[in-house]
Amino acid sequence: MAGSISTLGIGSGLDLQNILDQLKEADRIPIRQKESKQLEYKERIEKFDVLQSKFLKTKDIALNLSLQSTYMGRESNLSDSSVLSVNTLEGAELGTYNIKVNSLAQKSSWKSESGMASGDSFVNDTGSAQTFTYEMNGKSVSLQVASGTRLSGFASMINGDSNNPGVKASVIKDGSGADSYKLLLRSETIGEEGRITILDQLSGFKLAEEAGAGGSGLDAEVEVDGVSYKRASNSISDIIQGATLNLQKSGETSFEIETDKSSIKDQILSFVESLKESLSEIKINSNYNTETNEKGSFYNLSSLRTFRSQLINDVINPINIDGSITSMVDLGIEYTRDGEIIINESTLENAIENNFEDLKNFLLGDSENDVTGWADIVNDRFRTATSAANGIVFVEKNSAQSMYDKLVAQVASDQERLDKRYDIMAKQFLELDKYMSRMSSMSSYLSQQIDSMNSAKDK
Repeated sequence: MAGSISTLGIGSGLDLQNILDQLKEADRIPIRQKESKQLEYKERIEKFDVLQSKFLKTKDIALNLSLQSTYMGRESNLSDSSVLSVNTLEGAELGTYNIKVNSLAQKSSWKSESGMASGDSFVNDTGSAQTFTYEMNGKSVSLQVASGTRLSGFASMINGDSNNPGVKASVIKDGSGADSYKLLLRSETIGEEGRITILDQLSGFKLAEEAGAGGSGLDAEVEVDGVSYKRASNSISDIIQGATLNLQKSGETSFEIETDKSSIKDQILSFVESLKESLSEIKINSNYNTETNEKGSFYNLSSLRTFRSQLINDVINPINIDGSITSMVDLGIEYTRDGEIIINESTLENAIENNFEDLKNFLLGDSENDVTGWADIVNDRFRTATSAANGIVFVEKNSAQSMYDKLVAQVASDQERLDKRYDIMAKQFLELDKYMSRMSSMSSYLSQQIDSMNSAKDK
């Protein structure tokens, strides 16, 4: 401790150090008061960071509710999901569709008619070369197959040909007895565009058409509401706007593309919960406890009380717009006796299910009639409050930060002056202690002399 000298008081016999400490502690009272105020402002700054976070969260949800795209989410319900599945994009065309899948798109394929004992069996053992010719997508390919070419070698020849238009040859074992090794020739392109036609075959090694045999189509064939379509894919995205049909098997099904109302409900519930947290954060920190005399961090901040009142009015006040929903009260928001907001989910669900367009118009507004939607009003309210230029949080936090910095400087300055003062006083007390020590020594000396003189006189 500044001003503390371990030998202080030894000379005088007085508790000078304790007296000095008590005087200094009394003089620190104004500093302690400033330190206490400093802590209050530090806590206020921290609370404003929390409030800003809650405000931004509420603002973001309000912003989403103010966007047209939020209401363009889609969901589909299928009567038989084994026939096909549906992927929908935002804004997909609403409606009910009857689908009949007549056939799936396939890849053209050919397989050898008779099997062989192994992959090393000969496909040409005639003693002379033979020509094997096939065609795909208008491109004809001829291969000279030398005598002595084996099954596996023939497959490699097809696959390694630089003119191969997209055909894959494989040696398979189809389980058809001892001679079960066969050649499978398969297009790598689905649908009619990938149809393989064999023009010239080897004399002792014939291939028969599998997928596409007998002129059967390789494209998918599907009927949508009675209209037939053919596509070279089992994933079809150009029949129903914004929807992709993923064909899985032949059969019939129906499905409805409708607005994803569940996501709208979730967002409104999230907004109400976030709004409650924002309002509660202001209220709790604005209270004054009469029993403990403790004040909340936002106590006496009229700007926040005003902002909270504005938010409450936003919830209650109607918007001048046509329809059955003109305020958040119509969506189920209620106020409790202690000023908290709650939402009746049944009322909200009923509004979404039966008055969805009115709900959407209430939240989005009507630009043609110059009516601002409720979501825009609240988004603007929070956008202004959280502005980094002149928002409530920014202004009040900066004010608190300025006061905190000022108090920090004042405490440091006051403490420095106090320490210097008591350093001087400690030295003065030390001099006093020395002086009193000398006086005490002189008093003892005089007393001894007087006692000596009195003793001599008595003799």
